[in-house]
Formats: sequence, C-alpha cells, structure tokens
Amino acid sequence: EARAARSGLWSSLAFWRGLAAAAVAALALYIAVPIIAPPPALDENRLVASIAPSNSDVAYLAVYDAAKGEVSLSHSSGVRGDGRDFELWMVDGSNAPVSMGVIPAGAAVRLTVAPAIREKLAAGVALAVSREPLGGSPTGSPTEVVAAGGLTVI
Repeated sequence: EARAARSGLWSSLAFWRGLAAAAVAALALYIAVPIIAPPPALDENRLVASIAPSNSDVAYLAVYDAAKGEVSLSHSSGVRGDGRDFELWMVDGSNAPVSMGVIPAGAAVRLTVAPAIREKLAAGVALAVSREPLGGSPTGSPTEVVAAGGLTVI
C-alpha cells in the first residue's frame, strides 16, 4: 500500500504540473529581480587612487569628488622630514606634472582642485606625491617623487 502511494505521487499529473509551475515562477523571479533592482551604478563623480611608494615608505589614499571639486587625502605611511613638505601633482601622460598644492600636515586632509585641473582628473590621470622643501617645489617641477598612483572610478 505504501508502494502504491509512492508510485501514485510520481505518476500524478497534478504533481508534475505544480512542479513545473514552481520552476517557471522561480525562473521568472531570477530574471525579474535584477531588472527591478539593478546593481548600483559606478559613481563617475568619485575617483580613487592608491598613491603607492616609489623607493620610499610614503603612501596616501586619494579620493577625488568631482561634485565638490576636492581631493581628500589620507596619509597611510611615511614622514616628511625636518624642513620638508609633501606636494600633490597631477601627471597626465608625458606632459609635465602640474602641482595641485602642498599637502597640509595631518592624517586626513582636503585640497580644493583648481577648475583647470578638474576636467583632466575626470579623465583618469595619475597622481603623485613629492617630498619638497618647506612651501613646495622651488622650480615648479617635482623634486623627489616618493609615491604615485592612477585615478579610477569607484
């Protein structure tokens, strides 16, 4: 009798129709959920760069916020040295580096980006940090590049 009940379920047309309906509903949900709630889009107004050491122990994390026109810098490691400053540079391919300003002392700082530089940052250039005499580069070019990294969309 138990065997008849088991074979009755497997040969039941209602069972197979119900199973097929459940499979179709699960497939519809699997397809519809990404359409209803798409994954978050990349924020093209924010770029990030890991400014990694180049023959030094200096490292920064930089986040560029295009909406605010600011670069936030988080100092990870390395020291300035007595009578020295760090300076942030934009490096656009083989063009001469452009100073974005002396980086104030502190673990986390913000620099306002000049309007002429903002468009180039949005294109995803590289950033570099140099060690300079107090007040910044005396020549308008980096003296000693200690870290660099490219900007990418987050």
